[in-house]
Amino acid sequence: MKNNLLSRRTFVKTTSLGVTGSALSIGGLSSIYLAAPQEADKLAILGGSPVRHAGTNLEVSWPIFDDTDIKMYLDAFKSKKWSEYSYSPQELSFRFKKAFAEMMGVGFCAPTNSGTDALDAAQRALDIGPGDEVITQTNTFIATAQTTFNLFALPVFVDTDPETFMINADLIEERITENTRAILPVHIGGGAADMDKIMAIAKKHNLVVIEDTCQAQHGEWNHKKLGSIGDLGCFSFQAGKSLCAGEGGAVIGNNDDIMARVEAYTNNGRDPRGMKRTFPGSNFRITPFVATTLIGQMRRLEAQSKIRDENVAYLEKLLSEIKGVRPTKKYAGQTRRAYYEYQLIYEKEHFKNVPKIKFREAIAAEGIPLGNGIDSSLHKDPFIETYFNLRTFKKIFSKERLDKYRRENLCPVNEMIDKETGVSLGQRVFLGSKKDMEDIVTAIAKIQKNASKLL
Repeated sequence: MKNNLLSRRTFVKTTSLGVTGSALSIGGLSSIYLAAPQEADKLAILGGSPVRHAGTNLEVSWPIFDDTDIKMYLDAFKSKKWSEYSYSPQELSFRFKKAFAEMMGVGFCAPTNSGTDALDAAQRALDIGPGDEVITQTNTFIATAQTTFNLFALPVFVDTDPETFMINADLIEERITENTRAILPVHIGGGAADMDKIMAIAKKHNLVVIEDTCQAQHGEWNHKKLGSIGDLGCFSFQAGKSLCAGEGGAVIGNNDDIMARVEAYTNNGRDPRGMKRTFPGSNFRITPFVATTLIGQMRRLEAQSKIRDENVAYLEKLLSEIKGVRPTKKYAGQTRRAYYEYQLIYEKEHFKNVPKIKFREAIAAEGIPLGNGIDSSLHKDPFIETYFNLRTFKKIFSKERLDKYRRENLCPVNEMIDKETGVSLGQRVFLGSKKDMEDIVTAIAKIQKNASKLL
């Protein structure tokens, strides 16, 4: 017994979990955790001492760079070649697209100046336009649907799987019509949508698949990179993403003809195979400054991904011993997670039915800010009616079709996740230490023990 007590004390001394005391055992945590002193139990939101004091930021400073990145940027500046459009191997944008295609395991990459423009170029290259319909999900950033609306096509929203927070693939077929051209699943937060099921549905109905991988750089499905499973994959390199350049994006794929159309659209219609303006086009080109920033960031992506993987595995191990906050489930094909927002499920029945909003306020007071778990409920966004009231939309779509769209535009599960169950942690949290993971669980358990005081 003495040895067991010593080992428990040793564990508590070397982690931050000692302050949680019997709160952890309430949730079923093993007996290695000692009872906490009474004064450590008072919730910070009620005037107690927080788990993490002010100034101890849970997230690492982001973006991360070093002197090598700065030198690369200055070299691009000093070159005086500030615009690149000739597809020359000497261009930094060309070097980036070759390196990114290789990293993703595909034949082609077309850089763009944002993830939004990547989604735009991908749909235009597949000739999606007025009167067409694209099936996508409500839980995503507005650009996923906005780019479809901008083509005078309809993004048809599908509800969310309550366990994964991804598009519920079982609901896709019921939304397919004679005008459906594509399925646009989103690997939201960095997890993977059910690509086996989605690809099977697309094949059955002769539809193309465009993966919105803007939040899932470096994730994998059956050991293939997300974005390389469908016909095209779209990426964002906005400042908060795990591979970032402030702004920027890319489209990847393996079909030479389709990818030539994508790249031509980004470069005023110039066919990359001959420079003739034989395709529709606009100007979505990246600058050499964005390209060199991305080349620099790619050097550290795998190492950063491994740190995140290790911290997430440790957090999940700790969470497995309490009840009330658990990771979202993953589909069997997901062989590696990517990171933007790490989604968790809050179960209020284990917290005396404290509402999610109050739980988030309480844990933020402990120095552990949690996100909302979902990106959006786009099916409820007023921007839909903004498009429907455009003169052009009224010419293309009948009143009957738009009224039918409104009646069918229901996603109650996503609304439930938004209001009741969804919480999340940003990717920067997982570049920290194991103690950071322990502090997260400490705060959860502390709130659980004192949940009745929040009612």
